[in-house]
Amino acid sequence: MKNLISLDSLTDIVSNSVGILIIFAVINLIHDNNKTYQLEIPLEHETDLAPVFFMCKDDRIIKMDTDTLFTNAAMQATHGVAGAKRIFPLDYKGLFGKIDKQNGISFYVNDTREWPPFQAIEKRSSDIRKALQEIDPKKQFAYFFVYDTSNEDSANGSGFEAFRTAREFLKQRAVKSGWQPVNSEAPARICDLSFSPRCSYLPSYLGN
Repeated sequence: MKNLISLDSLTDIVSNSVGILIIFAVINLIHDNNKTYQLEIPLEHETDLAPVFFMCKDDRIIKMDTDTLFTNAAMQATHGVAGAKRIFPLDYKGLFGKIDKQNGISFYVNDTREWPPFQAIEKRSSDIRKALQEIDPKKQFAYFFVYDTSNEDSANGSGFEAFRTAREFLKQRAVKSGWQPVNSEAPARICDLSFSPRCSYLPSYLGN
């Protein structure tokens, strides 16, 4: 036979067939036992809402008071810290910072022991719950910097459980949320979009 199927073509056929089987398997799981589950796929989208920043690490979470953080950073900048690009204490919940014209302020975590555990979100009197409740869904959305790994010498986990718990709490209040993974090599940064496209903070999860 002259029209033989090439190895590449055969590989494509097998790959497509496996992909189709996976899709059918997912559909079967979704409709298992006559139950239908709604899958939420995160998708960043443009918004006029202003971000309210949070940081999650070691199963803990804090709201980042940007007014305080920027004020403390500005005071350090007047002492020549910005030019030297040194890491300096921000006198705020164990956070350190570094000023860069392109990246704005980069944040480094020194200690999370003062941060409330994510379980505090369920406590009516907790400060972190109040901070989440203060977000106005018509004007603001929550943006989370989530540490994707835990320290080797720490018994705590990463920041994902804290982020997930906070996100679910906000969904009940119709508050949108967005996030990005961070770590010590790629720290959280807050800057102005006019300086760098990396300064774009967008929601990816819709509120109910």
